Amino acid sequence: MRSVLYRFPDLQQFEQIVCDPEDGDLELGLPAGEVVADGEWVLAIFELGENRRATSAAACACISPEGARLTFEPRDWRRLAHFAQTEATRPGSMPDTDAAALLRAAGEVRPAAPPDGNLDIDAAGRAPSPPRLRGKGARVLVVDDDPDVRGMLATMLEAVELAVVTAASAEEALEHVHGSAFHLVVLDWNLPKMTGIELCRTLRQDPALRDLPVLFLTANASAQDMVHAFASGADEYMVKPFRAPELRARIFSLLRRTRRGAS
Repeated sequence: MRSVLYRFPDLQQFEQIVCDPEDGDLELGLPAGEVVADGEWVLAIFELGENRRATSAAACACISPEGARLTFEPRDWRRLAHFAQTEATRPGSMPDTDAAALLRAAGEVRPAAPPDGNLDIDAAGRAPSPPRLRGKGARVLVVDDDPDVRGMLATMLEAVELAVVTAASAEEALEHVHGSAFHLVVLDWNLPKMTGIELCRTLRQDPALRDLPVLFLTANASAQDMVHAFASGADEYMVKPFRAPELRARIFSLLRRTRRGAS
């Protein structure tokens, strides 16, 4: 997924844009030099104010005679407004909220590949955890029909202090989310009966669950697949095989956004 970087040194200008959108339009023009395709989903990254704190949100590109613009979902627009009014004014730029870190998480700047080319799981099956990224008990539901993938993801996420529950099907996942509170769903596309896309749409139609973040982790790698996932309500999209540091970065980015939106 490509990223587009916005820089707003004047935080007040950004606040005015997101807190009082013109004609209610939840969209922004592209920064100078950026090019997008009509209907393309991108990760918009915002570097704000003198403290240069950063956040991100998925957006869909729209090309019209007036030019190219990015359109945002209402829940993501609300998160941007909340971030501008609270987090962006805090002194000092934290390592996990600067634009460079978010660009790396989006795949613009990739760390060197581990020896096996994919996951940095050690010989004992454990995933090393970055020192500043800690889950603090956030609950994650992993939905995948492959037991090996479920086990590996559970091991990797529990190593960074996330509480993980797994499900082998969309139907089982629905039982979990209706019975307990979760902060994030990591979802495979290809499931036995109901697909991941159908599950995501079901969550978005439920008033109690429509704001639950969903990260697709799937072997479906085409641009059209990504478009379908975001259109169904996905917040993030990653393709298997994946790198553990990148997955962790995207998960923690979603968790931070959720906590800020709820506070």
